[in-house]
Amino acid sequence: MLVGAEPELPYERPHLSKGYLLGTVSRVRLWLRPAEQYRELGVELRVGERVVDLGLERHAVVLESNETINWDLLCVATGSAARRLAGFEDALYLRELADADALRAVFERRERLNVVGAGFIGCEVAAVASQRGCSVNVHEVFAQPLFRVLGPELGAYLAEVHRAHGVEMHLGVTALPALDAPVVVGAGSTPRTELADRAGLALEGGILVDERGRTSAPGVFAAGDVTRFWSPLYKVRIRVEHFQTAQRQGFAVGRVMAGSADVYAEVPWFWSDQYDLNLQYAGAGLDWDEIVVRGTFGQPPFTVFYANAGELVAAAGVNDHHTVARARRVMQERARITRDQLADPRFDLRRALA
Repeated sequence: MLVGAEPELPYERPHLSKGYLLGTVSRVRLWLRPAEQYRELGVELRVGERVVDLGLERHAVVLESNETINWDLLCVATGSAARRLAGFEDALYLRELADADALRAVFERRERLNVVGAGFIGCEVAAVASQRGCSVNVHEVFAQPLFRVLGPELGAYLAEVHRAHGVEMHLGVTALPALDAPVVVGAGSTPRTELADRAGLALEGGILVDERGRTSAPGVFAAGDVTRFWSPLYKVRIRVEHFQTAQRQGFAVGRVMAGSADVYAEVPWFWSDQYDLNLQYAGAGLDWDEIVVRGTFGQPPFTVFYANAGELVAAAGVNDHHTVARARRVMQERARITRDQLADPRFDLRRALA
């Protein structure tokens, strides 16, 4: 049984800040599966119903309607909520389908738009708004967009891409000026741990789970971006906010609940579409002390590699998905690779896997 508070069929969220917002992806294309496939798979959907208590002692969750549903195994996959900023309670936040519909209405009116935050959501919203004919101002506390993930060089390149499309970038902002509506806030997300907290599950910036998705309570699992999971690959607990990791880790946890002993040990990967650029990133956002560029920086396709103490820890490619995919395999297998090999477009990264 799958219980969810949103009234919609389960859908893919990445489109909400990309194709669906732009109008190139229809509402029907958002659905993960048509309704009849859930029935064929033996999955009972209970959408538009909110769980208010996990019911660990009784092994029965309680719905807002006071109905109880018994369970043998339970998986908490409550995801994340958009981080709210004080003073911007009436701003637009993009997390669910209804939020995207509200933004599309703003774009249709071609209103002047202020975007607070130049992370992935802020940059994607700014790009779509500009393409839809809106005048856009972006306000960011860091020196460049996506500074903490991409670093100053690639962040500065991305800022210039937005400026070339007419977006005004206000960077290094320490105090926001008075902003006219509409305002879109893209300030990250916070895991929805309220149910887990009330149930007494172990938390630390998310629901703590092991490499198999097991929580601190017997028979209770958690999956997706609500979790901070142990990574056998990195030997640390990580929380990843992006769809692909939530999906892949969810697959792994589902298999464990069905009897598998496999662990989840993958290099995170995600993508961002902005204008005619496809930015792909593989890595867990770890610290780096050196960057290596393959190709001509600023002229797609090119890729920036991030290394720490000589070890490849991340790769960010612009219109260069093959390179990022191969770099991800190198990191996955902890293969040895030199700086010169990374920089040389003639060197096929797959040769490092031999």
